[in-house]
Amino acid sequence: MLAQKINHNIWIREQDHPAISLPRWQQQVDLIDDLYQSKATVIIQSNGNQAQITCSSKQADNIFSGGDMLQREGLIDAICETISYGLVPFEPSKVVGSFACFNILLAIKLNWPDGRLFGCLVICDPAADKVSATSAAVCESVKALIQGELKQMYLMEQLQRMSVQDEFTCMLNPYGFNLMAPRQLSLSRRFGSHAGIIVLEDMPTPVHQQKYTESQRIRIIARVISESMREADISARIQDEQFIILAFVDNESNLDSLIARLRKRLNKEAPEINLVTGKCFFTPDTQLTLIPMQQEAIADLEKNRK
Repeated sequence: MLAQKINHNIWIREQDHPAISLPRWQQQVDLIDDLYQSKATVIIQSNGNQAQITCSSKQADNIFSGGDMLQREGLIDAICETISYGLVPFEPSKVVGSFACFNILLAIKLNWPDGRLFGCLVICDPAADKVSATSAAVCESVKALIQGELKQMYLMEQLQRMSVQDEFTCMLNPYGFNLMAPRQLSLSRRFGSHAGIIVLEDMPTPVHQQKYTESQRIRIIARVISESMREADISARIQDEQFIILAFVDNESNLDSLIARLRKRLNKEAPEINLVTGKCFFTPDTQLTLIPMQQEAIADLEKNRK
């Protein structure tokens, strides 16, 4: 299983990510602005029908500020249509929108690591004598730096998703469970073993919310599950307060016994914690894959929640 696709719907300015240095982006914007002696220089991020000013040069008469929201700009559409990856001139009268008050625009396209449009770096009304191949090369370097940080963010998120362990509880995470459980299930079917899925979720009440923090409740439940599992069973934390167990049993009543054992042990350690559970039992000849079985167990949990 591969890591998830890039989430293009996040605003970088509102994302506190160690791979992205907005102060460094701001330095690059100020550098370009000074190099071209422009009226304004901005980095714009496009997101569907909206755009946001990620960074803006700091002249007193600059009409843009970092964080400003823009509607879908004609400039963005023009950038999408251009096949050039270098610095491209645009006539403000033809792109209209927020940039119509300028006389000339220079823009360079910025992409996400998967090739989709991130946005652009825009230089508004550069001084004529400052437009040169050397200045354009500096813009290319700034583009490389920004796209490099976007790629670093993507790779860090990939590694995080591909880790099989939940850092908070040291159990498997959803990726780890989806990687290991089908293999174990396939092996058990080959040997004719019965199996079942149990989904457990903490149901906070005002009483135990006062006694335990959310992190304490999660750790207590995770420990009880881990200490109650047999070697062949697989358990994971799949959401904030939701856990899953793939257990290999002789019959369906064994699933009920396992749930009762978990409740008894949890009641002994933390009687204020209340669990709601759902289950799904399947025989070796069941042809369903793991995901429909998991969905059935979650549906049973939702029914028992009511």
